Amino acid sequence: MVPRTLLVVDDDPTLEGRVQDALPVCRIVAAGDVADALEAVRAHRPPVVALSVDLAQLTESPNGGGDGLDALSLILGEAPSIKVIALAPHDQRVLAVRAVARGAHEVCGKPIDAQELAGVVQRAFRRADLELEGRRLAIGDAPPTLRVLRDETERRALLDSLARSGGNLSATARLLGVSRPTLYSLLRQHGIRAD
Repeated sequence: MVPRTLLVVDDDPTLEGRVQDALPVCRIVAAGDVADALEAVRAHRPPVVALSVDLAQLTESPNGGGDGLDALSLILGEAPSIKVIALAPHDQRVLAVRAVARGAHEVCGKPIDAQELAGVVQRAFRRADLELEGRRLAIGDAPPTLRVLRDETERRALLDSLARSGGNLSATARLLGVSRPTLYSLLRQHGIRAD
């Protein structure tokens, strides 16, 4: 399995290790300030970011200094499809609400509970995968589903059998190995008129 990239933005150097322990299947990229976080977003294109939003003041960024909420806005401005998990202290509900208002995908409490964080990150990866698949479907980049392929094959077989039998429904049913009522049902289902 290819490891998933998770960007962790926090000024606590021990957080990276705790997150890696909680999510051993993820490749963790750490950043301690806004500039590093934005650089990591550009370089690694992580689908999920865990961001401490309780930082009073992050190191100066290209867009000026800022706190964790400013970092959230800058990250989403750089890559709107990223799922940002706001890491906020349990006793700072207003901060968590502000993070969600600015676009955080979900909030995880601090101090970090390994099981909670693992679940939140897995849901964020799943959501990112679904959105990516949805974008591919929208542009026609996705392969056809099994049902579509089956329907196309079934329709082709019906039309070929009708042509080979000269339009005789009894002969068509025999060629396909189905009963006449089943043949009638298939013809209706595929919108084929056998006149």
